[in-house]
Amino acid sequence: MPRDIVEAFALAMKARENSSRKAFQDVINFCENDLKCSVDNSRKRNTLLLWSYDRLAQSHFKSQDYHLAYNLWKKALPLTNSSHLKLDLGWNMLEAADKEAANIYEKAAKIAETAATLQAVYQENNDPINSQKMQKLFNAAANLLVKSKLPN
Repeated sequence: MPRDIVEAFALAMKARENSSRKAFQDVINFCENDLKCSVDNSRKRNTLLLWSYDRLAQSHFKSQDYHLAYNLWKKALPLTNSSHLKLDLGWNMLEAADKEAANIYEKAAKIAETAATLQAVYQENNDPINSQKMQKLFNAAANLLVKSKLPN
């Protein structure tokens, strides 16, 4: 059992060639189950947890488990203040939502949620062109949400 998240992450890095998915899940589990780690909001903890979520999500994405990849990237998103990382994670989420074999309502809900997140990041970066593109994507997904709930 690791003593802290740094040791848990180091063990994950050593074992990743053999069982990276399990190793990074162990880092996440450690932090979720360790009281000190679960309430810590330090840059070190957030960075290691973000990397673990991202690497685990990448693994699931490669295995075509898009639903799980989307949810892991969604958990990683609040762990960074970097606009660049938020955009990368958001675009990964959009791709996973698009590829997921879900009903139209679930897919549209995820796309709308992610487009709203990306729009906020673009607005923070004073990027009105991409912000408008995300607004259009949000509107299209929201329209699909409404239409998917209407009776045929």
